[in-house]
Amino acid sequence: MAVDLSVVCLPDGVCAVGRAAALPRQGWDALTGVSDLFLTTRWLDVVEGTAGVPMAYLWVERGGRPVAGLATALAGVEAPWPLGRPDYVLERSVAAGLPYAADFLGGLSGEPTAALMPSLLAGGRHLGNTRVLWGERASVGDVDRLVAAAESLARTAGAVSVAFLHVDETDRGLRGVLAGRGYRFYTSGRYSSLRVPADGFSGYLAGFARKRRVSIAAERRRLREQGCRVSVEPFGGADLVRFAALEAELMRKYGIGWREDQSLPTYAGIRDRFGEDAFVLVARAGGLVRGFALILHHRGHWYARQSGFDYAYQRQSRLPLYFELLYYRLVEEAAAAGVSTVYYGHGSEETKRSRGCVATDQFCYVLRL
Repeated sequence: MAVDLSVVCLPDGVCAVGRAAALPRQGWDALTGVSDLFLTTRWLDVVEGTAGVPMAYLWVERGGRPVAGLATALAGVEAPWPLGRPDYVLERSVAAGLPYAADFLGGLSGEPTAALMPSLLAGGRHLGNTRVLWGERASVGDVDRLVAAAESLARTAGAVSVAFLHVDETDRGLRGVLAGRGYRFYTSGRYSSLRVPADGFSGYLAGFARKRRVSIAAERRRLREQGCRVSVEPFGGADLVRFAALEAELMRKYGIGWREDQSLPTYAGIRDRFGEDAFVLVARAGGLVRGFALILHHRGHWYARQSGFDYAYQRQSRLPLYFELLYYRLVEEAAAAGVSTVYYGHGSEETKRSRGCVATDQFCYVLRL
Protein backbone atom coordinates (compact mmCIF):
# COMPACT_ATOMS: atom_id res chain seq x y z
CA MET A 1 0.00 0.00 0.00
CA ALA A 2 1.46 3.37 -1.03
CA VAL A 3 2.28 6.04 1.52
CA ASP A 4 -0.16 8.97 1.39
CA LEU A 5 2.26 11.88 0.93
CA SER A 6 -0.54 14.38 1.51
CA VAL A 7 -0.49 13.60 5.23
CA VAL A 8 3.29 13.71 5.64
CA CYS A 9 4.62 16.76 7.46
CA LEU A 10 7.70 17.77 5.46
CA PRO A 11 10.11 20.64 6.16
CA ASP A 12 9.38 23.90 4.34
CA GLY A 13 10.53 23.89 0.74
CA VAL A 14 10.71 20.10 0.35
CA CYS A 15 8.67 18.65 -2.52
CA ALA A 16 7.53 15.03 -2.70
CA VAL A 17 5.93 12.65 -5.18
CA GLY A 18 5.20 8.95 -5.04
CA ARG A 19 6.09 8.05 -8.64
CA ALA A 20 9.20 8.72 -10.68
CA ALA A 21 6.97 9.66 -13.61
CA ALA A 22 5.84 12.71 -11.60
CA LEU A 23 9.37 13.97 -10.95
CA PRO A 24 10.83 16.97 -12.74
CA ARG A 25 12.84 14.38 -14.65
CA GLN A 26 15.25 16.54 -16.60
CA GLY A 27 16.17 18.56 -13.51
CA TRP A 28 16.51 15.45 -11.35
CA ASP A 29 18.73 13.67 -13.87
CA ALA A 30 20.91 16.77 -14.17
CA LEU A 31 21.90 16.23 -10.52
CA THR A 32 23.29 12.75 -11.21
CA GLY A 33 27.00 12.21 -11.74
CA VAL A 34 28.90 9.52 -13.62
CA SER A 35 28.59 7.10 -10.67
CA ASP A 36 24.83 7.65 -10.20
CA LEU A 37 23.21 5.48 -12.86
CA PHE A 38 20.99 3.85 -10.23
CA LEU A 39 19.56 7.21 -9.21
CA THR A 40 18.57 8.27 -12.72
CA THR A 41 14.87 8.43 -13.50
CA ARG A 42 15.02 5.56 -15.97
CA TRP A 43 16.51 3.26 -13.34
CA LEU A 44 13.97 4.48 -10.78
CA ASP A 45 11.30 3.45 -13.31
CA VAL A 46 12.81 -0.05 -13.40
CA VAL A 47 12.89 -0.27 -9.61
CA GLU A 48 9.30 0.91 -9.26
CA GLY A 49 8.15 -1.79 -11.63
CA THR A 50 9.90 -4.59 -9.74
CA ALA A 51 10.44 -3.63 -6.09
CA GLY A 52 6.89 -4.30 -4.89
CA VAL A 53 7.18 -1.63 -2.16
CA PRO A 54 6.10 2.03 -1.88
CA MET A 55 8.57 4.56 -3.28
CA ALA A 56 8.77 8.30 -2.65
CA TYR A 57 11.02 11.01 -4.05
CA LEU A 58 11.93 14.20 -2.22
CA TRP A 59 13.65 17.27 -3.60
CA VAL A 60 14.47 20.91 -2.91
CA GLU A 61 13.99 23.50 -5.61
CA ARG A 62 15.62 26.84 -6.26
CA GLY A 63 14.54 29.02 -9.14
CA GLY A 64 12.04 26.38 -10.21
CA ARG A 65 14.65 23.65 -10.65
CA PRO A 66 15.79 20.84 -8.32
CA VAL A 67 19.06 21.50 -6.51
CA ALA A 68 19.01 18.36 -4.33
CA GLY A 69 17.05 15.11 -4.41
CA LEU A 70 16.54 11.96 -2.35
CA ALA A 71 14.98 8.67 -3.48
CA THR A 72 13.34 6.45 -0.83
CA ALA A 73 11.68 3.04 -0.60
CA LEU A 74 9.68 1.60 2.30
CA ALA A 75 10.90 -1.96 2.92
CA GLY A 76 8.99 -4.37 5.12
CA VAL A 77 9.84 -7.90 6.20
CA GLU A 78 8.13 -9.22 3.08
CA ALA A 79 10.61 -7.45 0.74
CA PRO A 80 11.90 -10.18 -1.61
CA TRP A 81 15.37 -8.68 -2.15
CA PRO A 82 17.46 -9.44 0.95
CA LEU A 83 20.53 -7.51 -0.20
CA GLY A 84 18.48 -4.32 0.04
CA ARG A 85 17.29 -4.87 3.62
CA PRO A 86 19.16 -3.30 6.55
CA ASP A 87 18.67 -6.33 8.79
CA TYR A 88 20.17 -8.67 6.20
CA VAL A 89 22.98 -6.24 5.33
CA LEU A 90 23.89 -6.04 9.02
CA GLU A 91 23.91 -9.81 9.45
CA ARG A 92 26.13 -10.25 6.38
CA SER A 93 28.47 -7.50 7.55
CA VAL A 94 28.83 -9.11 10.98
CA ALA A 95 29.44 -12.52 9.40
CA ALA A 96 32.12 -10.99 7.17
CA GLY A 97 33.81 -9.32 10.14
CA LEU A 98 33.45 -5.83 8.67
CA PRO A 99 34.50 -2.93 10.91
CA TYR A 100 31.97 -1.63 13.48
CA ALA A 101 29.28 -4.16 12.45
CA ALA A 102 29.52 -6.31 15.58
CA ASP A 103 29.41 -3.22 17.81
CA PHE A 104 26.36 -1.95 15.93
CA LEU A 105 24.62 -5.29 16.39
CA GLY A 106 25.49 -5.31 20.08
CA GLY A 107 23.83 -1.91 20.49
CA LEU A 108 20.45 -3.11 19.24
CA SER A 109 17.72 -3.92 21.72
CA GLY A 110 16.81 -7.13 19.91
CA GLU A 111 17.58 -9.19 16.85
CA PRO A 112 18.09 -7.16 13.63
CA THR A 113 14.76 -7.78 11.93
CA ALA A 114 12.70 -6.78 14.95
CA ALA A 115 14.93 -3.79 15.69
CA LEU A 116 15.26 -2.39 12.15
CA MET A 117 12.25 -3.47 10.08
CA PRO A 118 10.21 -2.02 8.51
CA SER A 119 12.74 0.51 7.32
CA LEU A 120 12.72 3.52 5.04
CA LEU A 121 15.64 3.01 2.64
CA ALA A 122 17.01 6.42 1.70
CA GLY A 123 19.37 7.29 -1.11
CA GLY A 124 18.14 4.60 -3.49
CA ARG A 125 17.33 0.89 -3.32
CA HIS A 126 20.48 -0.39 -4.93
CA LEU A 127 23.87 -1.83 -3.96
CA GLY A 128 26.49 0.86 -3.64
CA ASN A 129 26.73 4.66 -3.75
CA THR A 130 23.64 5.36 -1.67
CA ARG A 131 23.42 9.14 -1.50
CA VAL A 132 21.58 12.42 -1.70
CA LEU A 133 21.83 14.01 -5.12
CA TRP A 134 22.97 17.60 -4.88
CA GLY A 135 24.33 20.05 -7.37
CA GLU A 136 26.49 23.15 -7.20
CA ARG A 137 23.59 25.35 -6.12
CA ALA A 138 22.71 23.17 -3.13
CA SER A 139 23.97 23.61 0.42
CA VAL A 140 24.57 21.24 3.30
CA GLY A 141 21.39 22.74 4.74
CA ASP A 142 19.44 21.46 1.74
CA VAL A 143 20.80 17.97 2.36
CA ASP A 144 19.85 18.20 6.03
CA ARG A 145 16.30 19.23 5.10
CA LEU A 146 15.94 16.24 2.79
CA VAL A 147 17.17 13.83 5.46
CA ALA A 148 14.75 15.39 7.96
CA ALA A 149 11.96 14.97 5.41
CA ALA A 150 12.86 11.30 5.00
CA GLU A 151 12.63 10.82 8.76
CA SER A 152 9.18 12.46 8.81
CA LEU A 153 8.08 10.21 5.97
CA ALA A 154 9.39 7.14 7.82
CA ARG A 155 7.47 7.99 11.00
CA THR A 156 4.24 8.59 9.09
CA ALA A 157 4.66 5.28 7.23
CA GLY A 158 5.22 3.32 10.45
CA ALA A 159 8.89 2.51 9.83
CA VAL A 160 11.12 1.87 12.83
CA SER A 161 14.34 2.96 11.13
CA VAL A 162 15.81 5.04 8.33
CA ALA A 163 18.76 3.45 6.54
CA PHE A 164 21.29 4.73 4.02
CA LEU A 165 22.72 1.32 3.14
CA HIS A 166 25.95 2.15 1.29
CA VAL A 167 27.34 5.67 1.75
CA ASP A 168 30.76 6.01 0.15
CA GLU A 169 33.74 7.06 2.26
CA THR A 170 34.25 10.04 -0.08
CA ASP A 171 30.74 11.43 0.52
CA ARG A 172 31.81 13.61 3.44
CA GLY A 173 28.93 16.07 3.12
CA LEU A 174 26.23 13.45 3.63
CA ARG A 175 28.23 11.60 6.26
CA GLY A 176 28.55 14.82 8.26
CA VAL A 177 24.81 15.49 8.06
CA LEU A 178 23.93 11.94 9.15
CA ALA A 179 26.38 12.02 12.06
CA GLY A 180 24.92 15.33 13.20
CA ARG A 181 21.42 13.85 13.17
CA GLY A 182 22.40 10.91 15.38
CA TYR A 183 22.79 8.11 12.84
CA ARG A 184 25.01 5.18 13.81
CA PHE A 185 27.08 3.44 11.16
CA TYR A 186 29.14 0.39 10.31
CA THR A 187 31.03 -0.76 7.23
CA SER A 188 28.61 -2.42 4.82
CA GLY A 189 31.05 -3.32 2.06
CA ARG A 190 33.65 -2.18 -0.43
CA TYR A 191 32.72 -0.76 -3.83
CA SER A 192 34.99 -1.79 -6.70
CA SER A 193 35.72 -0.11 -10.00
CA LEU A 194 38.27 -0.47 -12.77
CA ARG A 195 40.09 2.23 -14.72
CA VAL A 196 40.32 1.18 -18.36
CA PRO A 197 43.70 1.93 -19.99
CA ALA A 198 43.43 3.96 -23.18
CA ASP A 199 45.47 1.32 -25.03
CA GLY A 200 42.99 -1.38 -24.07
CA PHE A 201 43.80 -4.94 -23.18
CA SER A 202 47.53 -4.62 -23.82
CA GLY A 203 47.75 -1.77 -21.33
CA TYR A 204 45.54 -3.66 -18.91
CA LEU A 205 47.73 -6.74 -19.14
CA ALA A 206 50.90 -4.69 -18.69
CA GLY A 207 49.69 -3.64 -15.25
CA PHE A 208 50.13 -7.15 -13.84
CA ALA A 209 53.21 -9.05 -12.72
CA ARG A 210 54.65 -11.52 -15.22
CA LYS A 211 53.15 -14.56 -13.48
CA ARG A 212 49.65 -13.10 -13.72
CA ARG A 213 50.16 -12.11 -17.37
CA VAL A 214 51.14 -15.66 -18.24
CA SER A 215 48.13 -17.02 -16.31
CA ILE A 216 45.70 -14.68 -18.11
CA ALA A 217 47.10 -15.63 -21.51
CA ALA A 218 46.68 -19.32 -20.64
CA GLU A 219 43.09 -18.75 -19.50
CA ARG A 220 42.14 -17.09 -22.77
CA ARG A 221 43.89 -19.77 -24.80
CA ARG A 222 41.89 -22.52 -23.05
CA LEU A 223 38.65 -20.78 -23.99
CA ARG A 224 39.60 -20.79 -27.66
CA GLU A 225 40.84 -24.38 -27.60
CA GLN A 226 37.64 -25.69 -26.02
CA GLY A 227 35.42 -23.90 -28.50
CA CYS A 228 33.88 -21.39 -26.10
CA ARG A 229 33.02 -18.21 -27.98
CA VAL A 230 32.18 -14.80 -26.53
CA SER A 231 30.03 -12.29 -28.40
CA VAL A 232 28.72 -8.81 -27.67
CA GLU A 233 25.00 -8.52 -28.30
CA PRO A 234 22.11 -6.07 -27.79
CA PHE A 235 20.17 -6.86 -24.66
CA GLY A 236 16.85 -6.37 -26.44
CA GLY A 237 17.22 -9.55 -28.46
CA ALA A 238 18.69 -11.73 -25.71
CA ASP A 239 17.43 -15.03 -24.31
CA LEU A 240 16.15 -13.54 -21.06
CA VAL A 241 14.78 -16.84 -19.74
CA ARG A 242 18.18 -18.51 -20.03
CA PHE A 243 19.88 -15.49 -18.44
CA ALA A 244 17.46 -15.57 -15.50
CA ALA A 245 18.17 -19.27 -14.90
CA LEU A 246 21.93 -18.66 -14.94
CA GLU A 247 21.65 -15.67 -12.60
CA ALA A 248 19.64 -17.81 -10.17
CA GLU A 249 22.53 -20.30 -10.19
CA LEU A 250 24.93 -17.52 -9.25
CA MET A 251 22.69 -16.27 -6.44
CA ARG A 252 22.26 -19.74 -5.00
CA LYS A 253 26.02 -20.27 -5.11
CA TYR A 254 26.33 -17.39 -2.65
CA GLY A 255 23.53 -18.58 -0.38
CA ILE A 256 20.78 -16.29 -1.66
CA GLY A 257 17.42 -17.90 -2.40
CA TRP A 258 16.40 -16.87 -5.92
CA ARG A 259 13.79 -18.33 -8.26
CA GLU A 260 14.77 -19.04 -11.86
CA ASP A 261 12.24 -16.49 -13.11
CA GLN A 262 12.77 -13.85 -10.45
CA SER A 263 15.03 -11.63 -12.55
CA LEU A 264 12.74 -11.52 -15.58
CA PRO A 265 10.74 -8.39 -14.59
CA THR A 266 13.97 -6.46 -14.02
CA TYR A 267 15.34 -7.62 -17.36
CA ALA A 268 12.16 -6.48 -19.10
CA GLY A 269 12.35 -3.08 -17.41
CA ILE A 270 15.98 -2.62 -18.42
CA ARG A 271 15.23 -3.67 -21.99
CA ASP A 272 12.33 -1.22 -22.28
CA ARG A 273 14.03 1.79 -20.65
CA PHE A 274 17.70 1.50 -21.54
CA GLY A 275 17.53 0.48 -25.18
CA GLU A 276 21.01 0.66 -26.72
CA ASP A 277 22.49 1.62 -23.34
CA ALA A 278 22.14 -2.02 -22.28
CA PHE A 279 24.12 -4.84 -23.88
CA VAL A 280 25.40 -8.29 -22.95
CA LEU A 281 28.57 -10.30 -23.31
CA VAL A 282 27.54 -13.89 -23.93
CA ALA A 283 29.66 -17.06 -23.71
CA ARG A 284 28.44 -20.02 -25.77
CA ALA A 285 29.69 -23.57 -26.03
CA GLY A 286 28.01 -26.72 -27.32
CA GLY A 287 25.17 -24.63 -28.72
CA LEU A 288 24.15 -23.31 -25.27
CA VAL A 289 24.61 -20.04 -23.39
CA ARG A 290 27.10 -20.86 -20.61
CA GLY A 291 27.47 -17.41 -19.11
CA PHE A 292 26.47 -13.78 -19.57
CA ALA A 293 27.24 -10.31 -18.24
CA LEU A 294 24.75 -7.45 -18.53
CA ILE A 295 26.38 -4.04 -18.95
CA LEU A 296 24.66 -0.65 -18.62
CA HIS A 297 25.94 2.66 -19.96
CA HIS A 298 25.66 6.03 -18.20
CA ARG A 299 27.53 9.21 -19.08
CA GLY A 300 30.50 7.50 -20.70
CA HIS A 301 30.92 4.92 -17.93
CA TRP A 302 29.88 1.25 -17.82
CA TYR A 303 28.26 -0.72 -15.03
CA ALA A 304 28.50 -4.49 -14.69
CA ARG A 305 24.90 -4.95 -13.54
CA GLN A 306 23.99 -8.66 -13.58
CA SER A 307 25.60 -11.93 -14.59
CA GLY A 308 25.12 -15.67 -14.39
CA PHE A 309 26.93 -18.89 -15.22
CA ASP A 310 26.36 -22.55 -15.97
CA TYR A 311 28.35 -23.92 -13.05
CA ALA A 312 28.04 -27.56 -14.08
CA TYR A 313 29.68 -26.66 -17.38
CA GLN A 314 32.35 -24.61 -15.60
CA ARG A 315 33.19 -27.47 -13.24
CA GLN A 316 33.52 -29.84 -16.17
CA SER A 317 35.42 -27.48 -18.47
CA ARG A 318 37.35 -25.47 -15.83
CA LEU A 319 37.03 -22.41 -18.04
CA PRO A 320 37.33 -18.90 -16.52
CA LEU A 321 34.06 -17.52 -17.92
CA TYR A 322 33.69 -14.90 -15.19
CA PHE A 323 37.09 -13.37 -15.89
CA GLU A 324 36.70 -13.47 -19.67
CA LEU A 325 33.26 -11.87 -19.71
CA LEU A 326 33.65 -9.29 -16.97
CA TYR A 327 37.31 -8.31 -17.34
CA TYR A 328 39.33 -9.43 -20.37
CA ARG A 329 36.76 -9.04 -23.15
CA LEU A 330 34.98 -6.22 -21.36
CA VAL A 331 38.21 -4.21 -21.11
CA GLU A 332 38.76 -4.69 -24.86
CA GLU A 333 35.26 -3.47 -25.62
CA ALA A 334 35.43 -0.56 -23.17
CA ALA A 335 38.69 0.74 -24.60
CA ALA A 336 37.32 0.49 -28.14
CA ALA A 337 34.25 2.49 -27.04
CA GLY A 338 36.32 5.16 -25.27
CA VAL A 339 34.99 4.16 -21.84
CA SER A 340 37.37 5.02 -18.99
CA THR A 341 35.71 3.34 -15.98
CA VAL A 342 33.76 0.18 -15.29
CA TYR A 343 31.85 -0.05 -12.00
CA TYR A 344 31.59 -3.50 -10.43
CA GLY A 345 29.93 -2.74 -7.11
CA HIS A 346 30.07 -4.79 -3.92
CA GLY A 347 31.28 -8.28 -3.15
CA SER A 348 34.21 -10.52 -4.09
CA GLU A 349 36.69 -7.70 -3.53
CA GLU A 350 39.77 -9.90 -3.49
CA THR A 351 38.80 -11.46 -6.81
CA LYS A 352 38.10 -8.06 -8.33
CA ARG A 353 41.36 -6.64 -6.98
CA SER A 354 43.22 -9.59 -8.51
CA ARG A 355 41.99 -8.35 -11.91
CA GLY A 356 42.91 -4.70 -11.46
CA CYS A 357 40.03 -3.12 -9.54
CA VAL A 358 40.33 -0.60 -6.74
CA ALA A 359 37.76 -0.22 -3.96
CA THR A 360 36.41 2.30 -1.49
CA ASP A 361 34.77 1.68 1.89
CA GLN A 362 31.02 2.12 2.09
CA PHE A 363 29.02 2.54 5.29
CA CYS A 364 25.48 1.76 6.36
CA TYR A 365 24.04 4.67 8.36
CA VAL A 366 20.95 3.90 10.44
CA LEU A 367 18.67 6.02 12.60
CA ARG A 368 16.30 4.07 14.81
CA LEU A 369 13.06 5.94 15.33
